[in-house]
Amino acid sequence: MKKLLFFLGIFLFVQIHLLAQEKILVIQDPYVLLLNEQTGEIEDPQFIDLNALNPGTPKGIAQIGNEIWITDQNTDAIYRFDLEGNYLSSLTNGMDNIKGLNLINESEVWVTNADSGGGAPGNAIVRFDTNGTPLGNFTTGGKSSFDVLDDGNGSVYISYISGGSPIEIRDYSGNFVSNFVAPNVLNFAQQINFNSDGNLLVANFSSPAGIYLFNIETGVQMDYWSKDSPRGVIELGDGSILFTNGSGIHKMNPATGASTVIKTGSSQYFTRLNLSPSEGCTTPTLSVAAVDPICEGSTATLVATSNGDEVYWYDSATSTTPIFTGSSFTTPALASNTSYWVQAVSFGESEGEIIEGGARVAPSSTSNSSVVAGTSPWGLSFTTTEAFTINSVDVYLASATPGNLVMKLLDESWNVIEETTVACPAGNSSTPVQFEVPLNFSVEAGNTYRLVASQSPIMVREFSSSHPGFPYPIGDVGTVTGGTINNSNTNSDVYYFFYNWTVQTGSSTNCESEKIQVDVTVNEAPDAPTGVEIQFVDPGTTLADLEVNYTGTLVWYADPEGTIVLDSSTLVEDETTYYVSQIVDGCESELFGVTVYFELGIHDQFANQFLIYPNPVRDILHISGGHTIQSVQVFDLSGKLIQTYQNVQQGKIDVRSIAQGTYLVRIQTNKEIKTVKMIKQ
Repeated sequence: MKKLLFFLGIFLFVQIHLLAQEKILVIQDPYVLLLNEQTGEIEDPQFIDLNALNPGTPKGIAQIGNEIWITDQNTDAIYRFDLEGNYLSSLTNGMDNIKGLNLINESEVWVTNADSGGGAPGNAIVRFDTNGTPLGNFTTGGKSSFDVLDDGNGSVYISYISGGSPIEIRDYSGNFVSNFVAPNVLNFAQQINFNSDGNLLVANFSSPAGIYLFNIETGVQMDYWSKDSPRGVIELGDGSILFTNGSGIHKMNPATGASTVIKTGSSQYFTRLNLSPSEGCTTPTLSVAAVDPICEGSTATLVATSNGDEVYWYDSATSTTPIFTGSSFTTPALASNTSYWVQAVSFGESEGEIIEGGARVAPSSTSNSSVVAGTSPWGLSFTTTEAFTINSVDVYLASATPGNLVMKLLDESWNVIEETTVACPAGNSSTPVQFEVPLNFSVEAGNTYRLVASQSPIMVREFSSSHPGFPYPIGDVGTVTGGTINNSNTNSDVYYFFYNWTVQTGSSTNCESEKIQVDVTVNEAPDAPTGVEIQFVDPGTTLADLEVNYTGTLVWYADPEGTIVLDSSTLVEDETTYYVSQIVDGCESELFGVTVYFELGIHDQFANQFLIYPNPVRDILHISGGHTIQSVQVFDLSGKLIQTYQNVQQGKIDVRSIAQGTYLVRIQTNKEIKTVKMIKQ
């Protein structure tokens, strides 16, 4: 029974797959020809012109979503085209001697690789995501692989030209499962394809060369047609079989084995082309505004423009969990150059059902709170009876200002499955603002999950007295069973935040743009200016006259917080500290403080109130005048404090320990503070 179900799964898969196709593509260097899927008739002999790419040996071809990918065995490149045959880009790294390729598990592209030049892995399958981002590789046990084919039921078939040319079955992780065709049955097996009955066609290149047909259920050979060195093989809608070799493209009647030439010229692999692979949607456009460099410790706002339904931001090229949802993403404060990736998505038609109004539809009160960091996360626990995708939930915003909502899907053990950040608009505490939060979180049947917020603006949540009580159904596919905080079942009777769940059962086809890398350049903050921290100047000095070492542009401030800007022509005041930064490459440094004291001349009124002698002085300096002296400080001319004298008795200070030179003496009386010069002999 298990084998029968497997066979039926393959059969249905192939039938649906064939019905969805509209055309056949085949490589005949330097062109890709477009053929009628029913008859094999050539409809466009130059659907894709490879001449501009200067190809070596274009070999494998496959439709990857809304693109066509072509491998080149000699240039070690994959050429990417849109479905109209327009060139998009090339993948060129980490591959050597590549042949067949195919879409695996609707999420990865596997490429057969044989050699190790340029860092390639040798005999291996090289993996990419559908955007062309490398996902690594797995080895093929020393055998040279030639083609790869997904049955849609978890098994991948791989053909080989060495090791006895087996055809292996591997799982979606690349693990060996079994040999579908044992070694030494075939010799140099190239392209493989399913026919309409779900059985496997093989183009076998070397003696006994020809087209083989194997029973998909048993692996037993069902038929064989002797043909000269086949490379590619595919079944037409009318039941005929197309194959290629060095002499051309041929059409064979499987009942008689007779074949006719469709077009002469050395040819390679086939693929089917579905001109509308994403029912109900088209690939969205996506562009990103230029990002100006920012300063260390600052944030950058990245803005994307798209005609898609949603825009997702990622922190790596391979990540599948967005860190933010929305067209405008403000980064956290950055300390170094950082890259992000953005992708636009259009949602296609679903094969299942869209359920709206799940869980509690709307709150009946305005009681509100934001998530408290000490007990984060807050949310709801729910169970599932059927697999579905949470498209969105509603929240009711009470914050007066916009804020970010960090959403997480947790499993039964509180592990994070998916996470995204959504920018929320401002709300109102008296009349909360309803806001739809896009999620696109997928869950499986028969499990317990938690939908939680680890950070939030102020949002409505209801205590047990404000709502009828759990459980709340999510249509007929799940149930919200209670509240949760702090990764436990605490506060299980509180309904936290998330109303009007919209979920989608079954599978849907989404159209995705390529991920665009966005680089944020972070300029390092310059060092603060340097100089003498205490400067003695004449009255009439300006900020521009102060001695400061710098390389950029100076900005003067009156306060240590840097909020009151002063013009550099500002006259300095005695006994005042000023603060200065410098700007380099648009980035401002920290502040450097300069304290200013006026130096008195012999005509200064204060100086004339004192008798300071002898000057020059050897031992004892005498200071006499009309005010009580509280302290005397001696500075060298760089502003360094040399000596402090407290409780000066009879106006005398002993300067014998001070070295010879010129000094500034700061005299503090019970009235004011002034500075004069002293020469020490």
